[in-house]
Amino acid sequence: MIPIAPIFVRSKELLEKISLLLDEERLAYSKIDSDAIISLSEQKQELLNEMNQLNEKRVNILIKFDIVDRKKPTEEAFKHWLSLQDSSMDNVRLLMQECEALLRQCKTKNNTNARILNTLQKRNKHLFELLQGHSSKNKVYTARGSTRPISSKHTLGRA
Repeated sequence: MIPIAPIFVRSKELLEKISLLLDEERLAYSKIDSDAIISLSEQKQELLNEMNQLNEKRVNILIKFDIVDRKKPTEEAFKHWLSLQDSSMDNVRLLMQECEALLRQCKTKNNTNARILNTLQKRNKHLFELLQGHSSKNKVYTARGSTRPISSKHTLGRA
């Protein structure tokens, strides 16, 4: 028996934790709590690092048991091998499906958080330009073809 079930169990636990962190991150964005955002980012990074280590361990086990090609191990080769196994591997199949569903959920949440962050960054940039007296309407072209704002003499910072 190949010892990959514990790897999928731990992967599932990590994905569930990442999903919860992504929910917390979204809440922190809504509150604009930078300390929480930084802390959550660090926690996510730790979990992702462990996920990468688990994946490397899983691939090494699959290579060791000649399930996937040593030079180019693919997920498809593992899935094909798994589909050919008897019912003794049903628990691994189920864990793998649960992990894939959780991964899709995490990707969706992460993309949502990225869009929220992008919106916040655009808003902050706009507010900063207003404080500097810049207007998106008052821009000129530089020698390189990009645009830059024209400073106003009446900025809020000078008031």
